[in-house]
Amino acid sequence: MKKRWLYRGLFALILLLAAAWEYYQFNDQTTNKQATTPTVFVHGWRGSAHSTNDLIRSIQERRLGQKVLTITVAANGKLSYSGFWRHGVKNPLIQIVYTNNRAGEVQYERWLVKIMHQLRQRYHVQTVNLVGHSMGAYAVTYYTLKHGEQANLPRVAKLVALAGPFDGIIGKNRAFHPKDGTTWTDRPHANRLKANGEPVKIHPEYRRLLALRHQFPKQTQVLNVDGDLKDGSHSDGVVSVTSATALGYLVKQRAASYQVVQITGPNAQHSRLHQNNQRVNRLLRAFLFQA
Repeated sequence: MKKRWLYRGLFALILLLAAAWEYYQFNDQTTNKQATTPTVFVHGWRGSAHSTNDLIRSIQERRLGQKVLTITVAANGKLSYSGFWRHGVKNPLIQIVYTNNRAGEVQYERWLVKIMHQLRQRYHVQTVNLVGHSMGAYAVTYYTLKHGEQANLPRVAKLVALAGPFDGIIGKNRAFHPKDGTTWTDRPHANRLKANGEPVKIHPEYRRLLALRHQFPKQTQVLNVDGDLKDGSHSDGVVSVTSATALGYLVKQRAASYQVVQITGPNAQHSRLHQNNQRVNRLLRAFLFQA
């Protein structure tokens, strides 16, 4: 009788240990997958490494991630790599620098596709997080809409758009317009969103995204940060709140989650949204790494 109870006890203990081990393995694999997903930073019009340095520094200083690569894109599209991506690095950070930083968001996206192909081939990247400022925000969104479900490219886990000009840019001299169909003809208070989030006035660059609206990947979480200077322009000085928040109509019905956060006052100026902006840095860390 005692032996029978002993065997039963041992059998129950073995089952318990097996269940505990399976739970540990599952959670360890899930955590490891999240920790090894690289985050790719894309600057905007006339941007440089300086544009995303502070965002990256904010993460590194808190030991939440480590910069592993800078990928420089030459004007002819050739990619050059600097840095070293050591296997097992927690939350690797990758900085993109476009040598031709006036090529416009459509060309930025084409180069981004090339970068993603190489990350998949060279580093076996299956999943990425994407962070873009201004035209970089447009480029990462355009990439996600076009290629987010493409099997031979990395899937997008999280997307961060900072000051994205999704439906117009407040007017500038036409000599500076990129030759990609973008129109810099928006004006303060010239547009608004309907009750369903769709903009009343649709610029060519928004129409391009709108055509892809129904293929936004369902696994992607989105953080959209816009700026309002509170100077009466209802904008960050370059991108209107309407243009930036028009992203919602494109993604929120399919995205795994969609958050929009507005920065107000002097720190909401277009360039300040990525330069030493403590609130934006906190939002980024919390969204990407729950920190």
